[in-house]
Parts: sequence; structure tokens; C-alpha cells
Amino acid sequence: MGSTLILAMITGLSVANLYYVQSLLPLIASQLHLHAGEVFLIPTAIQIGLALALLLLLPIGDSRERRQMLILSALGMGVASAAIGLLPSFPLLLLAFFLLGLTALVPYLLPAYVSALVPDAIRGRTLGVILSGQFTGLLLSRSVSGLVGQYLGWRTIFLFSAVVMVGVACWIRSQLPREQNVKPIAYLALQASQLGLLRRYSGLRQACLSQGLQFGTFMALWSGLALHLAEPPWRLNSAWIGAFGLVGIISIVAAPHIGRLVDQFGAHRLVVAATLLSLLGVTLLFCFPHSLLAIAGGLILLDLGVQGSYVANQTRVFSLDPAARSRLGCLLFFSAYLGAAIASSLVAVFWTHWHWSGLTLFGAILVLLALLSQFGGPRSRPAASSS
Repeated sequence: MGSTLILAMITGLSVANLYYVQSLLPLIASQLHLHAGEVFLIPTAIQIGLALALLLLLPIGDSRERRQMLILSALGMGVASAAIGLLPSFPLLLLAFFLLGLTALVPYLLPAYVSALVPDAIRGRTLGVILSGQFTGLLLSRSVSGLVGQYLGWRTIFLFSAVVMVGVACWIRSQLPREQNVKPIAYLALQASQLGLLRRYSGLRQACLSQGLQFGTFMALWSGLALHLAEPPWRLNSAWIGAFGLVGIISIVAAPHIGRLVDQFGAHRLVVAATLLSLLGVTLLFCFPHSLLAIAGGLILLDLGVQGSYVANQTRVFSLDPAARSRLGCLLFFSAYLGAAIASSLVAVFWTHWHWSGLTLFGAILVLLALLSQFGGPRSRPAASSS
């Protein structure tokens, strides 16, 4: 198999496509003469496309060769990014952003694909490295796109990404091995079996609930951070606000080490420990809202906690049933996405009434619920196989 570090880089470059636009919305609105309600349709279109991809397409990985799906996904993202960089009208751009979300399966297919190829003893470590790439793309995409958009135009980053994703597809085709003994399963049977997986494995239910709540906290607080830092006494501009994404470098570097701890101490213990880190981080953000140092420290702890639980939960979930890894990943990833979408939709409510203090209190409640979800109920036992 190709280098794990290259796979981490591919994951980061792929997931970044979903978040480049967040720093570019003011530039897009200005160039296309859009009002706020119109320009916010762009991230909505991406989210709808991604939700449909996770629900309708990702489970197919259990009945088709994942390497081929990875190639098609990378090519699809390249075509969609090129369309975003070239199409002139807003309705066509919305369709291109929707297609970008719909084809963005590379970061979600890779963990299941890699889990099938590595021994159980190093699965956590390997997933930790790959997920460090995912968080790198998520955290740094806003900073990179903001700088590129300011100096080279907002379309430039998507044209660059189009070339990169075609290169990714070529690398996957030439370097990654085909999966063997793939068992075809009817599409409707694949979809129907997901409820059975949720009923069968309490560890899967715990992982989905934990990740949905924690990732919801992560997205809500990062969304509100820009508003908080733009207020007095700082009044930071978009470039400085985007630079706060650099605090995530610490959690990115820590991810492979977290994976080793998962292999050593077990996924459930690491989820609990990581959730406690998230809770400590949100507590810092709530208690010291006017200290940039405390805000940076709180964000670091939150990033460590969310990423640590993500590594541990993926390791736990992918060990449950080797024949159902894409479906298990679908349930985990969609839970994280759903938590982020719901929490993000509530940001405006908490910010309007209580500003940063209300938003951080909301985050603390979500993390506490995530922690409580890890206690009680029988532990799931891995299965040999399932269709």
C-alpha cells in the first residue's frame, strides 16, 4: 500500500474542498452582487450534496471495489471544482457546489479501505495519521482560501484544486492495490441493513452519538469564533481570524500518537479521555472570553478532544464487522455531519440572545451529553462478518 502520509495528504486536500468557500463568501457575494440570503445558499448546497453522498453512496463501498470508487470520487471533485472556477452564473455555480458535496467521498471511503488492509494491532495508529490529514484540511482550508482569494481571486483556489484532484485520482489508480473478494450486495439490502447494525452494536450507537455531539460543538464554536473575534476589543479582520485555524496544528501533530494510545489502551477509554479534554477546552472558552491566550488554549484542547474521539470512534467502529465497514462508516460520518448541521443551525439563536457566553454554554452541554453517552449499556463485541 502507498505511504500513509500520502494518504493523509490526499484526505486533507479532499476534505479542504468542502471548506474553502467559508472564507470566500464575502468575495463571492461582492463579485456576483448577491445578498446574504443568497450567498449562504452555497454552503447549504455543499451540505445537501454531502449528506446525500453519505447516505446514498458511501454504503456502496461494502459491495463494490473501494479503490475504483475512490478514483471516481476524486475525478468527480476535480470536475466540480473546475466548474466552480469557470461557470459565470449563480444558478450554475450552486449546482456545481452541490456536485462538489455529492462527489466528496474520498475522505470517507479511505478509512474503511485502509482498515481492511492493515492489521488490527496498528489500525488506530494508521487511522490517526490519516485523520490528521482530514483535520489539517478542515482547519487550514479557511486560512489558505482566504489568502488566495484576497490576492488571486476567489475562483483560483478551485481551479488549483481541480488539477490537484485529477492528480489524486491518477495516484490512487497507480499506487493503491485493488481489494480482493468483494461480495456484491443488492443496494436496497445494503441500505436496509444499516438499521440492523445500529440495533446490533451498542458501541456503534455510542460512537455515533458521541461524535455527533462533539463535532456539533466543534463546528458551532468555530462558526461563532469569527463573530466573537470581530467584536471589541479586538475587531480582527478576516485574515487574522482565519489565522486562528493554525492552533489546530497541535492536534494534527498529536493524531498519530492518539492512534497509538487507542491501540494500547482501547478505543472506549480514549473516547472518554478525549471527551474530557473537549469539556476542559469549552470550559476555558466560557470562563475567559476576553483572553486571546485562553481562547487559543481552549481551542487547542477542543481540537485535541474532538480529533482524539474521532480516531478512537473510527477504530472502534471499523473493528465491529469487517464486511460492513462502509456502512459502519456511513453511520458514524453521517452522525457527525448531522450533529454539525443541527448545531450550526442553532448558532444564530444562541448568538442573538446570549453571544459568546451562550454559545460556549451550549457547547459545554453538548460535550457533557457526549461524555454521558459513553457510560451504561453492554459493550459491543466485534463480529466475524456480516452482509
